[in-house]
Amino acid sequence: MKRIWITGDALVTPLGFSSCENFASLLKGKSGLKNFTLPVSGFSSWVSFLSENQLKMLEEMTLPVFETRFEKLLFLPMKQVIEECEVDPKSSKTLFMFATTKGNIELIGNENVKTNQLSLFESAIKLSRYFGNLNKPLVISNACISGLAVQILAMKLLENGEYDTVIIAGADTVNPFILEGFNSLLALSPNPCRPFDRDRQGINIGEGGAAMVLSTIKPDNCRNDLIEIKGGAITNDANHISGPSRTGLELAKAAELALKQSGLLPGNIDFVSAHGTATLYNDEMEAKALTISGLSGNLTHSLKGYFGHTLGVAGLIESIICIHSLRNNVIIASKGFENAGTSNQINIITQNQHQPVSACIKTMAGFGGCNAAICFSKS
Repeated sequence: MKRIWITGDALVTPLGFSSCENFASLLKGKSGLKNFTLPVSGFSSWVSFLSENQLKMLEEMTLPVFETRFEKLLFLPMKQVIEECEVDPKSSKTLFMFATTKGNIELIGNENVKTNQLSLFESAIKLSRYFGNLNKPLVISNACISGLAVQILAMKLLENGEYDTVIIAGADTVNPFILEGFNSLLALSPNPCRPFDRDRQGINIGEGGAAMVLSTIKPDNCRNDLIEIKGGAITNDANHISGPSRTGLELAKAAELALKQSGLLPGNIDFVSAHGTATLYNDEMEAKALTISGLSGNLTHSLKGYFGHTLGVAGLIESIICIHSLRNNVIIASKGFENAGTSNQINIITQNQHQPVSACIKTMAGFGGCNAAICFSKS
């Protein structure tokens, strides 16, 4: 089995315009969440979105050909990783892959929009052609597991040997369509979200962009803190179009398969980066899944209190934070947790933990009953 190294990563979120800047913000306990009143319903929630100054920066750091916030949030981190890794985007052995749920949904309501502008594949083609890649890009849009699913598929393609490098990018944006949609499901919290807490009231929405380079080629200038993807798996519980499994068995199965592929036992895992959306049913299901898979005692956090729920790019953003946690030997605290609020208790951390760490597992779940888990470790 080929080894898959993560040779570069980049983040653009309200917490910073690089992975290092984002990680530094998390270490300081900073959150991107701000109080926001929805334009149609008037509901007041907390949302993580780019400030006016950050939007101006984004405009200045990107190109006019990428017209929407979504495309700009894909382009900028992609540009950063391509330059950082000195990867050849034009190589026939390099594939571009993208993850999102809503893409250019911000264009809905604009009467001047052409139909093809709403196509996820059109945005993928535009970015691939700009960077000179001639391979047909792949787009993964599988609800909230998209950011993990794209990594798992990339891992499989690299193992098969058709490509030796995959450049992954993902993005989703905050806009009225998404906010009012989740509010119609009574899923938004009027306060900063509290994953796994007894008093949790729902999710906060966020936006951001992320990119990652996966390769079977170990860099010549390899650092001692190079991270590998060791294994990953996707399952589906087919429980409900928006409600998760009530048993947690299917997410547990994804975690167990990811561990098995990785050659790791629950005792080898230093921390769990949970989905932790702070909805009543997701957190209950996920706590059950971690218990079933033998991970309930492992140090666990959710990052939703910092970034909000960034939908299809959440798995990519949170995976990059996992990578930097491994590199820096620190586990980020879970924000908003005070009192256990699930029937199966899990080991939520409320303070940053500075300690040697070598392996972690990231879990996600999404609409339509999809579940995913992926394991990372130091080389």
